[in-house]
Amino acid sequence: MPNNSSTKHSPKYKDFLFDGTVTLYVGQDSKRMEIHKKLLASISPEFDKHVNNDMKEAIEGIIRLPDEGEEVFTLFTKWAYTGDYSHEDDTRLATKTKKSQWLSLHKHLQLCVFSDKFNIPTLKQLAESKFHAEIGPVDPKGKEDGAGLVLVIDYAYDNLPSSDPLLKFLAQYASWKLELLRGTAGFEELILARPEFLKELLMHLKGLSIKPTSIAPQIHPTHDRRERIFRASG
Repeated sequence: MPNNSSTKHSPKYKDFLFDGTVTLYVGQDSKRMEIHKKLLASISPEFDKHVNNDMKEAIEGIIRLPDEGEEVFTLFTKWAYTGDYSHEDDTRLATKTKKSQWLSLHKHLQLCVFSDKFNIPTLKQLAESKFHAEIGPVDPKGKEDGAGLVLVIDYAYDNLPSSDPLLKFLAQYASWKLELLRGTAGFEELILARPEFLKELLMHLKGLSIKPTSIAPQIHPTHDRRERIFRASG
């Protein structure tokens, strides 16, 4: 996937390498991690508040993040230092199992949620771009695909803000594969638990005959960064 000004993060190592580190305890198991203090503060205004204040933990150089996932934070750290992220499932889609395809898409959504929480728009743009690049070639057909799609939709509707265009895209995608989802375990529970998803789905009750497509997200100085244009024909 090509880098552009909206997704490219290029850390300047000389600006933070000699400024010391902070210790982070991540997840329910308090996994210990280290990251350069100035780098972390420069990436996110929310992390800047953690790092630069008069509280005991900031003075001691400690941040506790019990609600964050260890793997997602590891991917965030890799992106912070290199400008990109990947994980063990990042191979060509043709070589992935059905399950790993959907787990990879789920991981991109987790990074979208993480980016929203800590106000990191560049990472959010990259994660969205990776999500759309990976879901594009996928043509869900069997039980594993159905289960994976339910997993992705459920997570997105549970964690992304209601205004996020990814939710509308996923509802359109679900309507395109409505016949598959009708026979998928957990789909009925998903509909009952997510009325906002059901409302969007009912707008395409007969199902879409063609896969919905999305225009790559663009950032403009005078527009909100969440603004996206989605098209679905059916």
